[in-house]
Amino acid sequence: MPIVYTKKNKTFTLPAPQAPLYDTHAHLRSFWGKDKGMADVFARAYEAGVRSLVTLYDPVADRSEETPDARAFSAWLKAAVNCAAENGLPLAVRYLVGVHPYGAPEYTDALHAQVESALEDPLCVGVGEVGLDYHFDADDDIEAAPHDLQMDVMARQVELAVARNVPVELHLRNDYGDESREAHADAARVLEQVGVPAAGCVLHCFGEDRTTMERFLALGCHIAFGGAATFKRNDAVREAFAACPLDRLLLETDCPYMAPEPIRGLECEPAMIAQTADVLVFDRVDRTGELPKTVAQAAWDNAVGLFG
Repeated sequence: MPIVYTKKNKTFTLPAPQAPLYDTHAHLRSFWGKDKGMADVFARAYEAGVRSLVTLYDPVADRSEETPDARAFSAWLKAAVNCAAENGLPLAVRYLVGVHPYGAPEYTDALHAQVESALEDPLCVGVGEVGLDYHFDADDDIEAAPHDLQMDVMARQVELAVARNVPVELHLRNDYGDESREAHADAARVLEQVGVPAAGCVLHCFGEDRTTMERFLALGCHIAFGGAATFKRNDAVREAFAACPLDRLLLETDCPYMAPEPIRGLECEPAMIAQTADVLVFDRVDRTGELPKTVAQAAWDNAVGLFG
C-alpha cells in the first residue's frame, strides 16, 4: 500500500524505490510526539522500501529514565525490532554510539568509557555522531563549545573508532556565513592527524559544495545525503551528489529532522528516505546519464558494506 502524507490539506504519495533503501542516520528516540509508536514507524518504513537502518545513541543527549545508558537503549531497540519482525517486518536495525559536539563540555573519561563499553554490544556497529559544530543555535539557545575542546573530543572518539576498527559518522556544521568552512577545515585536520578508520568514515547530512566534499573523499570518507539536499536552495549539494563517486554515496533521513521537499516541515521518519532518494537519484541521472537503478543500488551496497 502506498505511503501518503498530508501537508496543508495536500496529499503526497511516496515514490517507489529503485533499489532497497538503507537509512544510515536516524534518531529513533527523538520523535516529537511521545506517543510515536515504533510499530507504525517501522511499518511505514518497510512499505516504503527501507530494509535496514542505523540509529544513534548519545550518552549525553539521549539519556532518559527509559534509556539511561547504552545497555538500556539496546534493550529498547531490540524489543522494537523483535516486535516488528513478529509483525512481518524484518528490518535490520543497528546503532552507533557517540557524543555530539553539543555535549563536548560534558565529555569526561567516564563518558568515554561508556562509549567504549557500548561498542561491545553486537547491535552497536560504530561511533557517531561526533564532530564539530561551530554554529550558534538560536532556536535552542545553544552556544558553540570552544573549538579546541570540540576538536579534542572529536579526536578521542575517532581514535576509538580507529582502534576498534569500526565506522565513524561525523557531524560537521559551520557557522552561518563562514565561507572558509572552518568546521570542515578543522575536522579534516583532525582526520589527517588521528587517521580515518579502515572500517569507514561518513560525513552525515552533507550540506556543502563539491570542493568541500572532494577534500573528504581524498581522505577516504563516504558522503551521506539527506532531506536537506532536496531543498530548493541547495543545488550545490545536489551537484555534489551528482559528482560523488558511486562507491562513496550514502542516503539518510536524520529523522525526525529535515523532511524532504515537498513535505518539508513535517516530522521526518525513515520512510521519507524514499522521497529523498527519488529526488537525488533522478537529479543525478539528468546530469550524468546513468541508470537510476545503478545509482540507487550503489547507495544500498555502500551502506551494507559499512554497517552490515
